[in-house]
Amino acid sequence: MQNSLFDISIISIGFLLFILTVLYFFLFYPAQTMPVGTRIEITTPEFEKYKNDCLHPCVRHILGGFAGYQWWMIQSPYYGRDNKLENPILYFSGDKTFPINWEWLSIIRDTPLTGFNSDPNLFYEDNKLWIFWRECQTPLCTQLDVSRVTVGFSTQDGINFSPLQVYLSEKESDMDHEQSPILIKKDDKYLFYATHYRYKPERRNVGLAIWEGTSLEFPDFQLQPTIKFDTVFTCDKIKQLRIGKNILFIPKPLKHDIWHFDLFEYKNRLYMFSVAEWGDNIMLSVSDDYKNFKTIRKPLINTHFTEQKIGYRQYYYKPTGFIHNDILYLYYTSMGNGDKMRNELFYTKKAFKLQNIEDF
Repeated sequence: MQNSLFDISIISIGFLLFILTVLYFFLFYPAQTMPVGTRIEITTPEFEKYKNDCLHPCVRHILGGFAGYQWWMIQSPYYGRDNKLENPILYFSGDKTFPINWEWLSIIRDTPLTGFNSDPNLFYEDNKLWIFWRECQTPLCTQLDVSRVTVGFSTQDGINFSPLQVYLSEKESDMDHEQSPILIKKDDKYLFYATHYRYKPERRNVGLAIWEGTSLEFPDFQLQPTIKFDTVFTCDKIKQLRIGKNILFIPKPLKHDIWHFDLFEYKNRLYMFSVAEWGDNIMLSVSDDYKNFKTIRKPLINTHFTEQKIGYRQYYYKPTGFIHNDILYLYYTSMGNGDKMRNELFYTKKAFKLQNIEDF
């Protein structure tokens, strides 16, 4: 009788361990919900300087068009991780359905005498295209006695621009409330969302910084209390083994960290694409109140899963995108394959079913 009970206990423990192992692999084995991305060839002005590099894109769809085109993008290059190249460059696309062919229009801000530009963003309202970017340790920062500022101006034709204005500013060098600033309008308020990052004494994400203002013509943005961003454990791997054309992984959990992101609105909810710095996962988050986000556990794009399909490992830096005709379009950048110093732009798309957001 005792032997029978002992055998049953062993079987029960073994079955429980089997179930836990299956659950562990289900939760953390490298996977993604979107199809593997396709590379888009981006050209830049001054090839010898920018080398057709694309690091930090922001793509916007303007229904009805602006200056004759529906699709607009601002991006900043970063070839060889040289921040002197992070100058915002404006693009448009004449594609009818969704944009994969981009033509550059102008360099919005050239390399400053000191410091660097970064993190450009587009916003459209009332036949004006607003262009924002962040300046770090530039002459303008010195003039204002700050470490960094978010600046911008508007255009009605993509060629002529209004006077430059300062929208956000950060005095502390070890704290950043302006990383990857994204502007949206909610009711009668303009909201800049940014990653709140601490650089010293410990480099880490603090949460989501939101700056609230009432005017773009006469900036009056005020920093609101930081919103804690409750993230999730998602896919990663300890080891991998290639067998023929397949790669097998020993998975492990990875807590998602937000470095750069983009926002888009769809049916009264605010959605976010986000990625860690040179990260392995591009994640989707959703907010009903435009403040508190829930991150979907399964990545939109995962570098280990993608490696099986394209033959090399990618490192992701900046996602952007939108929903059009119930299709989610995702653009993202990664270190290149042939030229490791170059950053490349990729896109993927998938039908978006709101009722199945957890399984998307």
